[in-house]
Amino acid sequence: MPAEPTRIVGCISGWEQWCAAAAGLLPLPCDVVELRVDSLPPHITPADVLAHPCPKPLLVTVRDTAEGGMREMPLEERLSWARALMPAAAMLDWEIRNLEAAPQLVQEAHAHGVQLVASFHDFHATPSVQDMLSRDRAARSLGADITKFAFLLSNREDMQTGLDLMAAAGGPIAVMGMGEHGAESRILFSRHGSRLVYGYLGDTPTAPGQTSAAELTAKLSK
Repeated sequence: MPAEPTRIVGCISGWEQWCAAAAGLLPLPCDVVELRVDSLPPHITPADVLAHPCPKPLLVTVRDTAEGGMREMPLEERLSWARALMPAAAMLDWEIRNLEAAPQLVQEAHAHGVQLVASFHDFHATPSVQDMLSRDRAARSLGADITKFAFLLSNREDMQTGLDLMAAAGGPIAVMGMGEHGAESRILFSRHGSRLVYGYLGDTPTAPGQTSAAELTAKLSK
């Protein structure tokens, strides 16, 4: 059976971008659109977002500041946003570290047919394969459909860690590097089985070393 192709995730990190995408004014060279809820101004509500429906499958992310969130949001506020946007979502990102505290959210995601992406981010180094596999197992035991690992690459050799992780993972996985070699790693990992690859829409990257969704689409189509 052929491997499932990598889905390109286009990241939106601002209210104006979201409105432009909904209105067809922002090109969406991607398979899935990620809305970084943590990037929205505090006065924006879930009702505001739902009033501007996304024309492509939606990945809802309400990132914890401990793993790169753009503004501080208490856990209950993050849970409230995730639940409110669930009916419009195809996928939901929730950090592995916070999965155990949100069993009901996991159940609700599965009840709505929403894929749960359990994520881990290290902005300082490349963790060991063993460390990430331990997190991978924990996430799957708590209901993750896909695990996602993003980490800082100190050099090209660190990319082998990502390849080894994908080879040993317990199920569907997305892996990407950040930093100087981040763009190169995203293409490499996509060609070796990473289920998702993230690129920014518009002009604003949402992670160090992130390339645009348009560039990813062009390179992966070759």
